[in-house]
Amino acid sequence: MRKIPGTLAIALTATACSSSSPTTSGNIAGRACRELTAETPAQSAVESKFQGSVFTLVIENKSRAQLLEGTQAPYLKKLAEDNAVSNGYTDTMVHPSEPNYIWMVSGQNFGILDNGSPADHHIASSSHLVDQLERAGKTWKAYQESMGEPCRLTDNGLYAVKHNPFVFFDDVVGWQGNQPLRQQRCIDHVVDYSQLDADLAAGNVADYVFITPDLMSDMHDGSIPHGDAWLAREVPKILASDAWKNGGVLIITADEGEGQGDDPPFVLISPLGKKHYVSDVAYDTSSFLKTVQAIMGVEPLPCGGDNAGAVETMSDLFEAPLPAM
Repeated sequence: MRKIPGTLAIALTATACSSSSPTTSGNIAGRACRELTAETPAQSAVESKFQGSVFTLVIENKSRAQLLEGTQAPYLKKLAEDNAVSNGYTDTMVHPSEPNYIWMVSGQNFGILDNGSPADHHIASSSHLVDQLERAGKTWKAYQESMGEPCRLTDNGLYAVKHNPFVFFDDVVGWQGNQPLRQQRCIDHVVDYSQLDADLAAGNVADYVFITPDLMSDMHDGSIPHGDAWLAREVPKILASDAWKNGGVLIITADEGEGQGDDPPFVLISPLGKKHYVSDVAYDTSSFLKTVQAIMGVEPLPCGGDNAGAVETMSDLFEAPLPAM
């Protein structure tokens, strides 16, 4: 184990899943990866110490050096020093933001190479994490700050729909031709961030939680100190919850590094995670997703196909062994 050094090296990532060809509009089907179907079994649940929730919190366009060195983000820097950091983590190397968010929950970008709306990029695919979770009997919820009404498919002030990956999938939103249905599945699962306090207080926390701060809080439009203050106010609520204390995991990362530099921070905070630890292993967004899938007890990356074994889980960040996949 070692402390975070003064200079954080940028490591090359292992090759992830191939993206499908560029598409700019219309209903996008997953071409590069096999689909989940009613006959696709979920991985058998295994006994493990990971009995809590997995929280993913995504900030914006900041490098490791910007946040984990210097004095602009003292709260996040202290979290990193006290817990586990992936110093070899890179994003998907596909930009801008939207493809990265979609990759976090599906392991591919479905040919999306811009920040188009769900109307332009709605994806006819069941090859994504929340379908896997539901098939395994797991619960999930996405909390989107400043979204307002649940399952909003357009920008709303500081809410940017490009940072909400779940509303791009047809089977979550529900589409009839070119018209979104905003079906109950989406309304129940993709909600405004304000609901998180109530769910934490009631002990009604899903197995998998995805948190998107708004454009000020995530440091996209707001300053680093502003975003760090938001983390200092909000993260302790998660760390005080039974959902985290009882074998849970909180991952704080960014969709991209500074200026699309592919070097975002990756901080893992868990009762089962290593303390004061920095990993230099080369990981990427597919590794991140496969790690979540392992903890959740679902099958490996659908888009990995025969190459799924080549994607590494981020196992060295944990004291406890990850469930076998």
